[in-house]
Amino acid sequence: MTTVVERIQQFNQNRKPELLALKYQTMRENAFAFLRGTCHLFYEDLPASSPLNTAPPVWDCGDLHLENFGSYKGNDRLVYFDVNDSDEAALAPCIWDLARFLTSILVAAHNLKLEEAEARALCQNFLIAYTKVLAKGQVGIVNRETATGLVKELLQSLKKRKRKDFLNERTKKVGKTRRLLIDEKTLAIDSNQRDKIEASLEIWAAKQKKPKFFRLLDAAYRVAGTGSLGLERYILLVKGNGSPDSNYLLDLKTGVSSSLQPYVLLPQPYWAT
Repeated sequence: MTTVVERIQQFNQNRKPELLALKYQTMRENAFAFLRGTCHLFYEDLPASSPLNTAPPVWDCGDLHLENFGSYKGNDRLVYFDVNDSDEAALAPCIWDLARFLTSILVAAHNLKLEEAEARALCQNFLIAYTKVLAKGQVGIVNRETATGLVKELLQSLKKRKRKDFLNERTKKVGKTRRLLIDEKTLAIDSNQRDKIEASLEIWAAKQKKPKFFRLLDAAYRVAGTGSLGLERYILLVKGNGSPDSNYLLDLKTGVSSSLQPYVLLPQPYWAT
C-alpha cells in the first residue's frame, strides 16, 4: 500500500529540487501549510460514492482556501478582491469547492488562535452567505466602491501605491534601466533559460496590440505560493510604458492539469493551449 509520503513524492516528481525542498519545508510548518501544499491528497481521498459528487457542476476554483483570495487588477484596470488562484480550476461539482473551503477554516483555526466553536461559527456564516447569493441569483463584485472593513482598507491602500515605489521594492536601478533583485523571493536563471523565455515572449507579444510593451529586460525564478512551488515560475521585468519607472512585472507560470481532473467524471472543456 502506498504511503502518504510516497503519494506526495510521486505527485511532485520532476520539480526543481531546491524549490521542492522549500515546498516541503513550508509544508512542515503547520497543518494549514500542509493542506495548502497537498490539494491532490484532498481529492484523492474524497469518497468516490459521496453525495458531494452529485452536486450541480460549476467552474470550481478547485483549491478554495482562506489564502487564495486577494486583490488583482482587471482588464478594465480597476482593482478587485476575489478568488485569485485558478491553478486547480476544473468543471466539477459545486460542493467540492465548499468542502475544500470549510476544511481550510477548520484546519487553519489553530493558526488563527480560534476556538473550535468560533471556527464552526465561521463555517456557518460562510454557508449562510453562500446560500443567500444563490437565492438572489446574482453574484456581486468587490471593489473599492462595494468593499467594507479590512478589504476596503486593502483596496484603498493599493490605490495610493505608486509604480515607482513598487518597482523599487522588487528591482534596482542600473543606469537608465532596472534589474530584478535576487533575494528570498527570487532565484537567478542562466542565459539559456532567459533566451528561451525571451523567444517565447516575443512570439506572444507579436500578437498583442503593443508588442514593444513586452520587451524583456530581466527574468528570474519566482519563489511564491506553496502548492505550485517547484514548477517553472518566473518573474519578468518588461519595458512597459518606459524605463526606469514605468516598467511592469509579469508572472509567468507553468500550467499543469488540475488535481481534480482524475476524479471528475464530467467531460472537461478542450483548451487549445
